[in-house]
Amino acid sequence: MYLEILLQEQLISRKRLAAFAPGKVLPLAPEVIHCVEVRVNGQLMAVGELVQLEDRLGVELHEVYQEWIPRSG
Repeated sequence: MYLEILLQEQLISRKRLAAFAPGKVLPLAPEVIHCVEVRVNGQLMAVGELVQLEDRLGVELHEVYQEWIPRSG
């Protein structure tokens, strides 16, 4: 199974995409810390919050769905 941890999705222009380069920082909305999606094979399985675990990051699950929600689009 394919596991995804999704912080944020956004539409961007081709011009902005063309400006991607090593060292470029992509800003994220502050609320993404509290609204992390966990997807399995493209389906929403859970939502949670980004947390610090000693020297690494993790996701604390707040809601886990019994029936996975298919990804729209």
